Amino acid sequence: MKYFNLKKDDRGIATLTFDTPDSNVNVLCFDALYELKHLLSEIQIQKEIKVLFIESAKEDIFIAGADINEIKAFKDESIVKEMLSKGQEIFNLLESLPFITIAVIDGACLGGGLELALACDYRIATNDVHTRIGLVEVSLGIIPGLGGTQRLMPLVGFTKAIELITASKRLKGDKALKLGVVDASVPSGYLEFKKEEFVKEIFSGMLDHKIQQRRKGVKWYEKFLVVRTFIAQMACRQIEKKTGGHYPAPLKAVDVLEESFDKTLNEGLQIELREFLTLSTGKISKNLIELFFTSEKLKKETFSKAKSKTIHTAGVIGVGTMGSGIAWALSAKDIPVRLKARKMSSIAKATAKMMKNFEALKRRGRLSDREIGLKMDRVTYTTGVDGLSNIDMMIEAVSEDRTVKHKVFEELEAVLGKDAIIATNTSSLGITELVKEMKYPKRFVGMHFFNPVAKMPLVEIIAGEKTSGKTVATVVQLAKRLGKTPIKVGECAGFLVNRILLPYLNESAKMFEEGESVERIDALLEAFGMPMGPFTLADEVGIDIGEKVSAILYEAYAERMKPSALLEQMTAKEWLGKKTGTGFYTHKGRKKTLNSQLEMLRSKKVELKENTILDRAILIMVNEAARCLEEGVVDNARYLDMAMVMGTGFPAFRGGLLRYADAEGLESIVSRLSTLETEYGERFAPASSLVEMAENNKRFYP
Repeated sequence: MKYFNLKKDDRGIATLTFDTPDSNVNVLCFDALYELKHLLSEIQIQKEIKVLFIESAKEDIFIAGADINEIKAFKDESIVKEMLSKGQEIFNLLESLPFITIAVIDGACLGGGLELALACDYRIATNDVHTRIGLVEVSLGIIPGLGGTQRLMPLVGFTKAIELITASKRLKGDKALKLGVVDASVPSGYLEFKKEEFVKEIFSGMLDHKIQQRRKGVKWYEKFLVVRTFIAQMACRQIEKKTGGHYPAPLKAVDVLEESFDKTLNEGLQIELREFLTLSTGKISKNLIELFFTSEKLKKETFSKAKSKTIHTAGVIGVGTMGSGIAWALSAKDIPVRLKARKMSSIAKATAKMMKNFEALKRRGRLSDREIGLKMDRVTYTTGVDGLSNIDMMIEAVSEDRTVKHKVFEELEAVLGKDAIIATNTSSLGITELVKEMKYPKRFVGMHFFNPVAKMPLVEIIAGEKTSGKTVATVVQLAKRLGKTPIKVGECAGFLVNRILLPYLNESAKMFEEGESVERIDALLEAFGMPMGPFTLADEVGIDIGEKVSAILYEAYAERMKPSALLEQMTAKEWLGKKTGTGFYTHKGRKKTLNSQLEMLRSKKVELKENTILDRAILIMVNEAARCLEEGVVDNARYLDMAMVMGTGFPAFRGGLLRYADAEGLESIVSRLSTLETEYGERFAPASSLVEMAENNKRFYP
């Protein structure tokens, strides 16, 4: 046997151990499933077996899910149907074995792994931090296809099944026990004892009665059609509000659960399979899977051959919105952090913001008051320089001003140890120029977080000419420790994300100046899939910040990034966006209405064609992205796309900016850019690499 090992003792206790060869994880590829079928067919007639435990030989992994490479390759629905039908039959065979089956879950049990566990009679999980349990297929643009929808619902109920599947929730062992997904949750060290306890209760005939008493299952009110219809409709409304209706998988999951509620298992499996086929062969699933593989590759990236050092203590200087967010991210991971600011009032505001983030986690049940207290106890502060000399790393988050940053660096170099790293959160200024007068330039690095830090997963890592490999490796490791995705980008004005994003915002402003409506532009780009329109985004970031960054990019890239006069006019009027209550919109709490005074800043009204608005906003980003690849600002198209998805919210269902360009066809992209160049100016002149790729029928993704 290649994937499974079977052992039996003289009591009739059998243990089937899943151990994928030459891999650190178990995945349910079809070869493994077919081997499992062969084994199950053999042991189902072995009368000496009384109990079968299914376990994993991998550390911290039960089964990570189905083989995503196989799902990525799905193209022909008839072939997929044949393969998935066999998979469903195998799990049906597992479920129908004439003896008790128990899945022993110690580690990740996701997707197909949980579907296998659900086909067992019982499930024992560990409550250790490495154990996560969930049907996460929706995050890949598909739904469970091996019976997950049908076997989860009887355990947790209709409403909870919708919630768990559509949100791709990953449950800890104790939470899974509370919901009825598993039947026991114990520490890893207690696992063997718990298994033996189950065996004794099985032989005594007490286990089934005990478990059934604890399982909640379908609620009485969910048995009424009108109630289920109402629940399903409310769930779909919430999903559409959150996703804009761009992601069909969660909506299909609700449909499957609703349609199959009162059907037999086999009827329900056919409904599940029908919807799985359409989703698994569609473009959205392929795009999301591509992003998943990029994400997995980035988890292993170090961006340096040097050995990193561990950051034990950190400091943050500049404790405004970004600085307080970075300090929170550090303290959330139990890294002692020292805040440095000129005024105690600034520190008080920063700690209040940090507490607000912790309170949000508390409301979701992820932290207790005691845990929050311990994390905040690691936060200290100073208005001077005391307590900084022994810090491993200092992160600067002061205003985007070269002179101010120079003064900060001089102050830090005077007190920090020579091996302490100094990272700047600059969003656009070159690292080499910023630190050219510093004593130890090798320890300076760019570490650009995105706002809000608590939610945005991307961190751009920027090395100056003299930044050491060890410094890069260390901040990459730290970013991962903070739960972020670091991507190393080249040193240029705006780096990667802002360099690509600012032309999008600037072009939107130009369209407004020409007479187009703020609300219409925002609405069209939200309908395209952006998380918010460009004007809403500008208000969130701050008009004044946009003006500063635009000026830096104009200085570097000349006419193609000449800023709209609108930002300067609005800054002069102190219409800075959400922080002042007025920007492109007037903000009152969570409500916003169009700023009626904007009319004075344009001389006419026009209505551009929808495709013109979209092309001017999106293709100008594609063009700049192509230039970034030409210049080696980022290693490859996949990393660029991931940066835009994580840093700007570019719609993941489109696979990223350059995957979108591939889907449109590069010949079409170049043609449309050329038309825009003729109508609106040289900023739309197609990048030379785009022209070359179009002429030679090349793509960003092979």
